[in-house]
Amino acid sequence: MKNRRNYYRILHVQPDAPREIIRSSYRALMQKMRLHPDLGGDAMHAAMINEAYAILTNPENRAAYDRTRPRPEQYRPSRALAEPVQVTPAPALQCTFCGTLNECSERARATEFCGNCRSPLTLASQPPMEDDGRRSIVRVPRDHPIIFCTHWPQSEPCSGRTSDISLRGMKFQSNTGLSTGQIIKIDSAILRAVARVARSRPEPDAWVIGVEFVSLCFERSRGSFIADRV
Repeated sequence: MKNRRNYYRILHVQPDAPREIIRSSYRALMQKMRLHPDLGGDAMHAAMINEAYAILTNPENRAAYDRTRPRPEQYRPSRALAEPVQVTPAPALQCTFCGTLNECSERARATEFCGNCRSPLTLASQPPMEDDGRRSIVRVPRDHPIIFCTHWPQSEPCSGRTSDISLRGMKFQSNTGLSTGQIIKIDSAILRAVARVARSRPEPDAWVIGVEFVSLCFERSRGSFIADRV
């Protein structure tokens, strides 16, 4: 059976990422996001990250893995067609973080990401309602580690911890100060987002930052709920 795990997605890097970027992302996941079992992370998740890291940092293993990855199907004209078929190009969506144009459906699905920076292309909007009036979105713990980038590419992401989160945005603390209106890319084990800084103030121990989601994708979308509030 072929290994269908996407090691690049597991490590939050691009398929052409150099080893330095892969190492940096690995350290950020294991240490800053505290996914290492010694820091409270899930052992199976950490094992999957270690497996991806071992493959992608070994040139021979990485080349062999890349050969197993699916390639886009090439267009092959059918012999049964008597006349040429006019193909309408797919609409392009611009990434709200890096500005790259991406060909995808007019209404981006929750699984569509920018081909350059891997930011979600799904604009932040109200998710479907359940029968009891609650939102069909996974519950997110208040205290949750995140990493974020202020530009792309960024070899060493910044880190932070959330103190509150809703469907519209989140509040987190970080040693990195941000400016109001600044656009950042957020990654965590639970969600990925592009967000706009709404508030940022220094406190004795860290900066307290409030952001509003511009685009958003939860890693899971079923099971429990979070509040729909600012």
